[in-house]
Amino acid sequence: MDLQQEWQNMSAEMINSEQSAQVSKFNLDVQSKDLLQDLMFKLKWKLRWVRIIDLPILALALFADRDLKILLLGIFVLYEASRWFGVKEFQKIKTVVDYTSSTKELLESNLTAINRILSIENIWGYITAPLAGPIGFLCYQLSVHKSFANVFELPNIYLHLGLLAPLGILVILFGNLMNRSIFKKQIESLKRKISEFN
Repeated sequence: MDLQQEWQNMSAEMINSEQSAQVSKFNLDVQSKDLLQDLMFKLKWKLRWVRIIDLPILALALFADRDLKILLLGIFVLYEASRWFGVKEFQKIKTVVDYTSSTKELLESNLTAINRILSIENIWGYITAPLAGPIGFLCYQLSVHKSFANVFELPNIYLHLGLLAPLGILVILFGNLMNRSIFKKQIESLKRKISEFN
């Protein structure tokens, strides 16, 4: 038995099959990681925008009269609760190698976390968007009339609040359009990467 010849044959087999498969798998992993980093960057900014919006609301609440303060603090808490759920899902996204699971499982769990963050935002939008117009109008009226009792004694106040509610539909449509334009391409690419592992 020629050990030298056996060694060369074994080396040739490894180079031709295993290494070429590993190289293609490595390239796939690098592409997946770039894709995830792009998605994470956009999701981080989405979560930062919640803070950029709700911190001025908190600042206004500190200097507002009692009834307006209660309303603004309620809005702030609503924003922060939504952000907290988003951050909780965001922390589940992994971009480093996890030796306890395959790359496919890692990408699938990341995709699930990303979809949950976007779902949380959609649910939050469906609840708050129809209230945005009426609440903004109510904040204005409270700044002028100082109390809920005075505001709700105004003539046609309920009609004005009711007429502003449909504006929320435009906010929902605009939000969904933005999410599609920002995330749709990357999410579809991530789904394709996952299917390549099958």
